[in-house]
Amino acid sequence: MLLRNIVLFFFVCFSCIYTHDRCTSSEKPAYASLQNIQKNMEQLPCISDGTALKNPIKKVYLKREGDKYFFCIDFIDDISFTPRMYLLPNGAKVILSFNEAVSAPKTKRTNHKVIKGYFFEKFGKSSLMFVLALKENVTFTEKLYTSNSIKIGFRINKKKLIAIDAGHGGRDPGTKSIGGDYEKNITLVMAIELREILMKSGRYKVILTRDKDSFLSIDERKEKVDGTDLMISLHTDSNNDKKLRGISIYTLPNLDSLTNSLGKYDTNENAENYRKILSRSRKFSNILVSYIPNICKISNRPCRNIELKILKVNLPAVLIELGCVTNRTDNTLLHSKDFRDKTNRAILYALDDFFEKEEKK
Repeated sequence: MLLRNIVLFFFVCFSCIYTHDRCTSSEKPAYASLQNIQKNMEQLPCISDGTALKNPIKKVYLKREGDKYFFCIDFIDDISFTPRMYLLPNGAKVILSFNEAVSAPKTKRTNHKVIKGYFFEKFGKSSLMFVLALKENVTFTEKLYTSNSIKIGFRINKKKLIAIDAGHGGRDPGTKSIGGDYEKNITLVMAIELREILMKSGRYKVILTRDKDSFLSIDERKEKVDGTDLMISLHTDSNNDKKLRGISIYTLPNLDSLTNSLGKYDTNENAENYRKILSRSRKFSNILVSYIPNICKISNRPCRNIELKILKVNLPAVLIELGCVTNRTDNTLLHSKDFRDKTNRAILYALDDFFEKEEKK
């Protein structure tokens, strides 16, 4: 009996030592690999839902390479899948069909500087729907998948800086409308509402030359808009013909038509720069006109060229006459929130179109 107990004691000791060595040896490589994870790779939370079904997800992580991000999903090795991928301006949706019944992994809420959140959801017995929401508007650079991984590459779109100039202000009231209001008030309301719509899109930063009833000289306005990507100056029109109505858009004339072109544009370099900026201004003007409903446009040449001091800035610039306040219909529309929203959305769509075309060059 004593001998049997002694043998049993040594057997238990040997088993513990063997088990300890096995556990220690298996943990060391994992620990070492964790130490060697690159700083630009961040593992994201994803855990099993605890069901008996197979959890197909091995790892979810985010990688960064220069200015590009890669959202990666690694699957367990012995499972195959077929993806259907849908990419959106601020996220992605992927339907994953597997060759067997699977569970839906749980994900913890994440608040990353780039990722707003992501989750997996059951989509039938053997399919998952994966949804990724991003905080920023992005351009997807690639969508790759192998037999056991998915990799979605994207680049954050740099927000364009738009300058909105509310015409007149302070001691310079501008045109008086048929209803007794002044141009300076109409343009200020329009500018503030346009800023809100542009910023809500998430694609633009906006500065206003003025956000209250204050007077600014042309030079002060130019100083405020310097360094922006595009300027929009808002005004209202008037005419002795009370029937005349509609929106018109102004850009500068050709260089040879300027009355005071000598001096600033006297070198070939300055002249070429003027032509390039004017070309971009007119492209935006033409795009914007295409988004404004015909019923709101001045029928006779809605895009016009005139030498205006406010447009002589070193960036694409347009001046929009939002309507004729001497016309009763236009005056009513300009005091309508619905009309102003529609006009501002036309400007938003035109900006999107304009910058998208420029980036594809």
